[in-house]
Amino acid sequence: MRTLTRNDLYDYLIGSAILSCGHSEDSPNILALVENIVEKGLKIRLVDPKDIPDDNMICTASFQGGGGVPMEVRDLLAPYQTMIESTDPTEMLKKAVTELSNHIKEEFYSFMCICTSPFQCTFPMYLSALEEKPFIDGDCCGRARPGVYLSLTNVAKIPLTPMVIVTPLGETLILKERAPDLPRTGDLIKFIHMASGGRSTAIASSPASIVDYRRGMIPYQVSRCIDIGNAIRNARKRGGDPVQAFMEKSSALKIFCGEIKSVEREERLGYSWGEWLIKGSGEFEGHNLRVWWKNENMISWLDDKPYVTCPDLICIVDNKDCKGLGLFPQNIGKKVTVFGLPAHDLWRTGDGIELWSPRRYKFDIEYESLESRVKTRLMNN
Repeated sequence: MRTLTRNDLYDYLIGSAILSCGHSEDSPNILALVENIVEKGLKIRLVDPKDIPDDNMICTASFQGGGGVPMEVRDLLAPYQTMIESTDPTEMLKKAVTELSNHIKEEFYSFMCICTSPFQCTFPMYLSALEEKPFIDGDCCGRARPGVYLSLTNVAKIPLTPMVIVTPLGETLILKERAPDLPRTGDLIKFIHMASGGRSTAIASSPASIVDYRRGMIPYQVSRCIDIGNAIRNARKRGGDPVQAFMEKSSALKIFCGEIKSVEREERLGYSWGEWLIKGSGEFEGHNLRVWWKNENMISWLDDKPYVTCPDLICIVDNKDCKGLGLFPQNIGKKVTVFGLPAHDLWRTGDGIELWSPRRYKFDIEYESLESRVKTRLMNN
Protein backbone atom coordinates (compact mmCIF):
# COMPACT_ATOMS: atom_id res chain seq x y z
CA MET A 1 0.00 0.00 0.00
CA ARG A 2 1.05 3.58 -0.65
CA THR A 3 0.66 6.09 2.19
CA LEU A 4 -0.24 9.49 0.76
CA THR A 5 1.83 12.53 1.71
CA ARG A 6 0.65 16.12 2.10
CA ASN A 7 1.95 16.84 -1.40
CA ASP A 8 0.08 13.82 -2.76
CA LEU A 9 -3.17 15.19 -1.33
CA TYR A 10 -2.64 18.60 -2.87
CA ASP A 11 -1.61 16.99 -6.15
CA TYR A 12 -4.86 15.04 -6.11
CA LEU A 13 -6.82 18.29 -5.76
CA ILE A 14 -4.99 19.80 -8.74
CA GLY A 15 -5.46 16.79 -11.01
CA SER A 16 -9.00 15.90 -10.00
CA ALA A 17 -10.20 19.49 -10.36
CA ILE A 18 -9.22 19.44 -14.03
CA LEU A 19 -10.62 15.97 -14.74
CA SER A 20 -13.83 16.82 -12.88
CA CYS A 21 -14.79 19.06 -15.83
CA GLY A 22 -15.85 22.06 -13.81
CA HIS A 23 -14.59 22.02 -10.21
CA SER A 24 -11.76 24.06 -8.70
CA GLU A 25 -8.68 22.92 -6.78
CA ASP A 26 -8.78 25.62 -4.10
CA SER A 27 -12.15 25.31 -2.36
CA PRO A 28 -11.57 26.62 1.19
CA ASN A 29 -13.50 23.75 2.78
CA ILE A 30 -11.46 21.09 0.98
CA LEU A 31 -8.14 22.83 1.65
CA ALA A 32 -9.08 22.97 5.34
CA LEU A 33 -9.94 19.27 5.29
CA VAL A 34 -6.55 18.39 3.80
CA GLU A 35 -4.78 20.42 6.47
CA ASN A 36 -6.90 18.68 9.10
CA ILE A 37 -5.73 15.31 7.78
CA VAL A 38 -2.11 16.45 7.97
CA GLU A 39 -2.37 18.07 11.41
CA LYS A 40 -4.02 14.99 12.91
CA GLY A 41 -1.37 12.74 11.44
CA LEU A 42 -3.99 10.59 9.74
CA LYS A 43 -2.72 7.95 7.33
CA ILE A 44 -4.43 7.57 3.97
CA ARG A 45 -3.25 4.21 2.66
CA LEU A 46 -4.01 3.69 -1.01
CA VAL A 47 -4.76 0.07 -1.88
CA ASP A 48 -4.61 -1.52 -5.34
CA PRO A 49 -8.09 -2.93 -6.16
CA LYS A 50 -6.42 -6.18 -7.28
CA ASP A 51 -4.94 -6.66 -3.79
CA ILE A 52 -8.29 -6.60 -1.97
CA PRO A 53 -9.46 -10.12 -1.05
CA ASP A 54 -12.43 -11.16 -3.21
CA ASP A 55 -14.85 -11.76 -0.34
CA ASN A 56 -14.68 -8.18 0.99
CA MET A 57 -17.66 -5.84 0.73
CA ILE A 58 -17.39 -2.17 -0.17
CA CYS A 59 -19.80 0.67 -0.92
CA THR A 60 -19.73 4.14 -2.43
CA ALA A 61 -19.63 7.07 -0.02
CA SER A 62 -20.60 10.42 -1.51
CA PHE A 63 -22.54 13.65 -1.21
CA GLN A 64 -25.35 15.27 -3.15
CA GLY A 65 -25.14 19.04 -3.28
CA GLY A 66 -26.06 21.99 -5.46
CA GLY A 67 -28.00 25.24 -5.51
CA GLY A 68 -31.26 26.51 -6.86
CA VAL A 69 -33.36 26.02 -3.71
CA PRO A 70 -36.63 28.01 -3.89
CA MET A 71 -36.99 30.87 -1.41
CA GLU A 72 -40.13 29.29 0.02
CA VAL A 73 -38.11 26.24 1.04
CA ARG A 74 -35.35 28.38 2.52
CA ASP A 75 -37.94 30.26 4.59
CA LEU A 76 -39.33 26.99 5.96
CA LEU A 77 -35.84 25.93 7.03
CA ALA A 78 -34.93 29.22 8.71
CA PRO A 79 -35.51 27.86 12.27
CA TYR A 80 -33.02 25.05 11.59
CA GLN A 81 -30.34 27.09 9.85
CA THR A 82 -27.87 27.14 12.74
CA MET A 83 -28.09 23.38 13.12
CA ILE A 84 -27.71 22.81 9.38
CA GLU A 85 -24.63 25.03 9.13
CA SER A 86 -22.94 23.44 12.15
CA THR A 87 -23.29 19.85 10.96
CA ASP A 88 -19.99 18.06 10.26
CA PRO A 89 -20.09 16.48 6.76
CA THR A 90 -17.69 13.74 7.82
CA GLU A 91 -20.01 12.69 10.64
CA MET A 92 -22.91 12.61 8.17
CA LEU A 93 -20.94 10.37 5.82
CA LYS A 94 -19.85 8.13 8.69
CA LYS A 95 -23.45 7.75 9.80
CA ALA A 96 -24.60 6.88 6.29
CA VAL A 97 -21.94 4.18 5.90
CA THR A 98 -22.59 2.78 9.39
CA GLU A 99 -26.35 2.61 8.86
CA LEU A 100 -25.88 0.84 5.51
CA SER A 101 -23.46 -1.62 7.11
CA ASN A 102 -25.98 -2.33 9.87
CA HIS A 103 -28.80 -2.69 7.36
CA ILE A 104 -27.07 -5.36 5.27
CA LYS A 105 -25.31 -6.89 8.29
CA GLU A 106 -21.91 -6.69 6.64
CA GLU A 107 -18.82 -4.66 7.54
CA PHE A 108 -17.21 -2.71 4.71
CA TYR A 109 -13.56 -3.21 3.91
CA SER A 110 -13.41 0.32 2.56
CA PHE A 111 -15.31 2.93 0.53
CA MET A 112 -15.27 3.72 -3.16
CA CYS A 113 -15.07 7.27 -4.44
CA ILE A 114 -18.13 7.85 -6.64
CA CYS A 115 -16.42 10.17 -9.12
CA THR A 116 -13.32 12.25 -9.88
CA SER A 117 -13.67 15.39 -7.79
CA PRO A 118 -11.77 17.19 -5.01
CA PHE A 119 -14.94 17.28 -2.90
CA GLN A 120 -16.32 13.82 -3.62
CA CYS A 121 -13.04 11.98 -3.03
CA THR A 122 -11.37 13.86 -0.18
CA PHE A 123 -14.17 13.23 2.34
CA PRO A 124 -14.22 9.42 1.83
CA MET A 125 -10.41 9.52 2.03
CA TYR A 126 -10.68 11.31 5.35
CA LEU A 127 -13.30 8.88 6.65
CA SER A 128 -11.21 5.86 5.67
CA ALA A 129 -8.25 7.32 7.56
CA LEU A 130 -10.36 8.02 10.66
CA GLU A 131 -11.57 4.41 10.65
CA GLU A 132 -8.06 3.11 9.87
CA LYS A 133 -9.26 1.50 6.65
CA PRO A 134 -7.31 1.51 3.38
CA PHE A 135 -8.67 3.69 0.59
CA ILE A 136 -9.31 2.16 -2.81
CA ASP A 137 -7.29 3.52 -5.71
CA GLY A 138 -10.09 4.11 -8.18
CA ASP A 139 -13.49 5.71 -8.70
CA CYS A 140 -16.74 4.90 -10.42
CA CYS A 141 -16.91 7.58 -13.09
CA GLY A 142 -13.61 9.01 -14.28
CA ARG A 143 -14.91 12.58 -14.06
CA ALA A 144 -17.55 14.43 -12.02
CA ARG A 145 -21.24 14.09 -12.89
CA PRO A 146 -24.60 15.65 -11.96
CA GLY A 147 -26.39 12.67 -10.48
CA VAL A 148 -25.80 9.56 -8.40
CA TYR A 149 -27.11 7.35 -11.21
CA LEU A 150 -24.25 8.42 -13.53
CA SER A 151 -21.90 5.75 -12.27
CA LEU A 152 -20.14 2.82 -13.89
CA THR A 153 -21.62 0.68 -11.14
CA ASN A 154 -24.94 1.13 -12.90
CA VAL A 155 -23.44 0.32 -16.31
CA ALA A 156 -22.02 -2.84 -14.71
CA LYS A 157 -25.48 -3.66 -13.24
CA ILE A 158 -24.37 -3.35 -9.61
CA PRO A 159 -27.58 -2.51 -7.69
CA LEU A 160 -27.76 1.08 -6.48
CA THR A 161 -29.87 0.05 -3.49
CA PRO A 162 -30.08 -0.41 -0.62
CA MET A 163 -28.99 3.15 -0.04
CA VAL A 164 -28.77 5.33 3.07
CA ILE A 165 -29.27 9.09 2.89
CA VAL A 166 -28.39 11.36 5.83
CA THR A 167 -29.46 15.01 5.87
CA PRO A 168 -27.72 17.88 7.71
CA LEU A 169 -30.53 17.72 10.26
CA GLY A 170 -29.60 14.14 11.12
CA GLU A 171 -32.58 12.58 9.38
CA THR A 172 -31.66 9.12 8.13
CA LEU A 173 -33.49 7.47 5.28
CA ILE A 174 -33.03 3.92 3.97
CA LEU A 175 -34.04 3.41 0.35
CA LYS A 176 -34.56 -0.34 0.03
CA GLU A 177 -35.57 -0.40 -3.62
CA ARG A 178 -35.46 2.06 -6.48
CA ALA A 179 -37.78 2.84 -9.35
CA PRO A 180 -36.95 1.14 -12.68
CA ASP A 181 -35.79 4.46 -14.16
CA LEU A 182 -32.38 5.34 -12.65
CA PRO A 183 -32.72 9.14 -13.12
CA ARG A 184 -35.83 8.98 -10.92
CA THR A 185 -33.59 7.94 -8.03
CA GLY A 186 -31.33 10.88 -8.77
CA ASP A 187 -34.32 13.22 -8.71
CA LEU A 188 -35.50 11.78 -5.40
CA ILE A 189 -32.11 12.39 -3.79
CA LYS A 190 -31.93 15.86 -5.29
CA PHE A 191 -35.29 16.86 -3.79
CA ILE A 192 -34.22 15.54 -0.39
CA HIS A 193 -31.13 17.71 -0.76
CA MET A 194 -33.24 20.74 -1.71
CA ALA A 195 -35.51 20.11 1.28
CA SER A 196 -32.34 20.40 3.37
CA GLY A 197 -31.80 23.96 2.18
CA GLY A 198 -29.19 23.17 -0.46
CA ARG A 199 -26.69 21.75 2.00
CA SER A 200 -25.08 18.47 0.97
CA THR A 201 -26.72 15.20 1.96
CA ALA A 202 -24.50 12.18 2.63
CA ILE A 203 -25.11 8.97 0.71
CA ALA A 204 -23.87 5.40 1.13
CA SER A 205 -24.99 3.11 -1.67
CA SER A 206 -24.28 0.17 -3.98
CA PRO A 207 -23.04 -2.34 -1.38
CA ALA A 208 -21.31 -5.16 -3.24
CA SER A 209 -18.19 -7.30 -3.25
CA ILE A 210 -14.92 -6.00 -4.63
CA VAL A 211 -15.28 -8.66 -7.35
CA ASP A 212 -18.41 -6.87 -8.57
CA TYR A 213 -16.81 -3.45 -8.24
CA ARG A 214 -13.88 -4.43 -10.42
CA ARG A 215 -16.43 -4.58 -13.26
CA GLY A 216 -17.76 -1.08 -12.51
CA MET A 217 -14.85 1.13 -11.60
CA ILE A 218 -11.84 2.90 -13.07
CA PRO A 219 -8.81 1.47 -11.27
CA TYR A 220 -5.89 3.73 -10.35
CA GLN A 221 -7.85 6.92 -10.98
CA VAL A 222 -6.70 8.40 -7.66
CA SER A 223 -3.06 7.73 -8.55
CA ARG A 224 -3.63 9.15 -12.01
CA CYS A 225 -4.93 12.43 -10.58
CA ILE A 226 -1.99 12.61 -8.17
CA ASP A 227 0.51 12.06 -11.00
CA ILE A 228 -1.16 14.74 -13.15
CA GLY A 229 -1.26 17.17 -10.23
CA ASN A 230 2.38 16.48 -9.43
CA ALA A 231 3.45 17.29 -12.98
CA ILE A 232 1.49 20.55 -12.94
CA ARG A 233 2.71 21.58 -9.47
CA ASN A 234 6.33 20.97 -10.40
CA ALA A 235 5.95 22.95 -13.63
CA ARG A 236 4.49 25.87 -11.67
CA LYS A 237 7.30 25.65 -9.13
CA ARG A 238 10.15 25.71 -11.63
CA GLY A 239 8.58 28.34 -13.88
CA GLY A 240 7.75 25.89 -16.65
CA ASP A 241 4.57 25.49 -18.70
CA PRO A 242 1.96 23.75 -16.52
CA VAL A 243 -0.51 23.49 -19.41
CA GLN A 244 2.04 21.60 -21.49
CA ALA A 245 2.87 19.45 -18.45
CA PHE A 246 -0.80 18.52 -18.11
CA MET A 247 -1.15 17.67 -21.78
CA GLU A 248 1.92 15.45 -21.74
CA LYS A 249 1.04 13.65 -18.50
CA SER A 250 -2.64 13.09 -19.28
CA SER A 251 -2.44 12.54 -23.07
CA ALA A 252 -5.28 15.05 -23.36
CA LEU A 253 -6.25 16.41 -26.77
CA LYS A 254 -6.26 20.17 -27.24
CA ILE A 255 -9.70 20.95 -28.67
CA PHE A 256 -9.77 24.77 -28.37
CA CYS A 257 -8.06 27.82 -26.93
CA GLY A 258 -9.08 31.43 -26.55
CA GLU A 259 -10.63 33.97 -24.21
CA ILE A 260 -13.78 33.52 -22.15
CA LYS A 261 -16.21 36.15 -23.44
CA SER A 262 -19.28 35.28 -21.38
CA VAL A 263 -20.52 32.93 -18.69
CA GLU A 264 -24.22 32.35 -18.16
CA ARG A 265 -25.13 30.67 -14.88
CA GLU A 266 -28.47 29.77 -13.31
CA GLU A 267 -29.21 27.94 -10.08
CA ARG A 268 -32.35 25.85 -10.53
CA LEU A 269 -33.84 22.63 -9.13
CA GLY A 270 -30.74 21.79 -7.13
CA TYR A 271 -28.29 22.16 -10.03
CA SER A 272 -26.22 24.86 -11.64
CA TRP A 273 -26.90 25.29 -15.37
CA GLY A 274 -25.13 27.48 -17.84
CA GLU A 275 -22.87 28.07 -20.82
CA TRP A 276 -19.37 29.26 -21.56
CA LEU A 277 -18.69 31.27 -24.71
CA ILE A 278 -15.01 31.23 -25.69
CA LYS A 279 -13.62 33.31 -28.53
CA GLY A 280 -10.80 31.50 -30.31
CA SER A 281 -7.18 32.58 -30.55
CA GLY A 282 -4.03 31.19 -32.14
CA GLU A 283 -4.87 28.21 -34.31
CA PHE A 284 -8.54 28.75 -33.38
CA GLU A 285 -8.62 32.43 -34.37
CA GLY A 286 -11.96 33.30 -35.97
CA HIS A 287 -13.80 30.43 -34.29
CA ASN A 288 -16.06 30.25 -31.24
CA LEU A 289 -16.70 27.47 -28.75
CA ARG A 290 -19.85 27.14 -26.66
CA VAL A 291 -19.91 24.72 -23.74
CA TRP A 292 -23.15 23.83 -21.94
CA TRP A 293 -23.03 22.55 -18.42
CA LYS A 294 -25.21 20.93 -15.80
CA ASN A 295 -22.98 21.06 -12.71
CA GLU A 296 -20.11 20.01 -15.01
CA ASN A 297 -19.16 20.61 -18.66
CA MET A 298 -21.34 18.35 -20.80
CA ILE A 299 -21.78 19.45 -24.43
CA SER A 300 -19.82 21.73 -26.75
CA TRP A 301 -20.43 23.35 -30.12
CA LEU A 302 -17.64 24.57 -32.40
CA ASP A 303 -19.02 27.43 -34.51
CA ASP A 304 -22.53 26.25 -33.57
CA LYS A 305 -21.94 22.67 -34.76
CA PRO A 306 -21.92 19.78 -32.25
CA TYR A 307 -18.40 19.05 -31.06
CA VAL A 308 -17.14 17.12 -28.02
CA THR A 309 -19.90 15.82 -25.71
CA CYS A 310 -20.46 13.72 -22.60
CA PRO A 311 -19.54 11.19 -21.49
CA ASP A 312 -16.14 12.33 -22.85
CA LEU A 313 -14.36 14.94 -20.75
CA ILE A 314 -14.33 18.67 -21.55
CA CYS A 315 -11.67 20.26 -19.33
CA ILE A 316 -11.15 24.04 -19.30
CA VAL A 317 -7.92 25.32 -17.74
CA ASP A 318 -6.40 28.73 -17.12
CA ASN A 319 -3.41 29.26 -19.44
CA LYS A 320 -1.51 30.99 -16.63
CA ASP A 321 -1.32 28.13 -14.14
CA CYS A 322 -3.40 25.26 -15.56
CA LYS A 323 -5.99 25.51 -12.81
CA GLY A 324 -9.22 23.77 -13.63
CA LEU A 325 -11.91 26.44 -13.80
CA GLY A 326 -15.07 26.38 -11.73
CA LEU A 327 -18.27 27.38 -13.48
CA PHE A 328 -18.43 31.03 -12.42
CA PRO A 329 -18.81 34.43 -14.14
CA GLN A 330 -15.61 35.75 -12.52
CA ASN A 331 -13.70 33.70 -15.09
CA ILE A 332 -14.78 36.06 -17.89
CA GLY A 333 -11.72 37.49 -19.64
CA LYS A 334 -9.39 34.62 -18.77
CA LYS A 335 -7.22 33.07 -21.47
CA VAL A 336 -7.91 29.36 -21.48
CA THR A 337 -7.16 26.08 -23.18
CA VAL A 338 -9.89 23.48 -23.58
CA PHE A 339 -8.88 19.84 -23.51
CA GLY A 340 -10.77 16.69 -24.32
CA LEU A 341 -10.12 13.29 -22.81
CA PRO A 342 -11.87 10.06 -23.76
CA ALA A 343 -14.34 8.61 -21.31
CA HIS A 344 -13.66 5.17 -19.90
CA ASP A 345 -14.45 2.35 -22.35
CA LEU A 346 -17.50 1.28 -20.31
CA TRP A 347 -19.11 4.68 -20.89
CA ARG A 348 -18.75 4.10 -24.63
CA THR A 349 -20.68 0.84 -24.65
CA GLY A 350 -24.35 0.75 -25.61
CA ASP A 351 -25.43 0.68 -21.95
CA GLY A 352 -23.07 3.53 -21.08
CA ILE A 353 -24.24 5.78 -23.88
CA GLU A 354 -27.89 5.01 -23.12
CA LEU A 355 -27.31 6.19 -19.56
CA TRP A 356 -25.17 9.22 -20.41
CA SER A 357 -25.13 11.11 -23.69
CA PRO A 358 -26.49 14.45 -24.99
CA ARG A 359 -29.92 12.84 -25.41
CA ARG A 360 -30.08 12.44 -21.63
CA TYR A 361 -30.41 16.24 -21.52
CA LYS A 362 -32.92 16.45 -24.41
CA PHE A 363 -30.37 17.55 -27.01
CA ASP A 364 -30.88 16.03 -30.46
CA ILE A 365 -27.20 15.12 -30.76
CA GLU A 366 -25.82 11.63 -31.30
CA TYR A 367 -22.78 10.74 -29.24
CA GLU A 368 -19.64 10.63 -31.36
CA SER A 369 -16.30 9.90 -29.78
CA LEU A 370 -13.86 12.67 -28.95
CA GLU A 371 -11.30 11.20 -31.32
CA SER A 372 -13.77 11.17 -34.20
CA ARG A 373 -14.90 14.75 -33.55
CA VAL A 374 -11.32 16.03 -33.48
CA LYS A 375 -10.42 14.08 -36.63
CA THR A 376 -13.39 15.62 -38.46
CA ARG A 377 -12.32 19.12 -37.40
CA LEU A 378 -8.77 18.56 -38.59
CA MET A 379 -10.00 17.21 -41.93
CA ASN A 380 -12.23 20.26 -42.43
CA ASN A 381 -9.49 22.80 -41.69
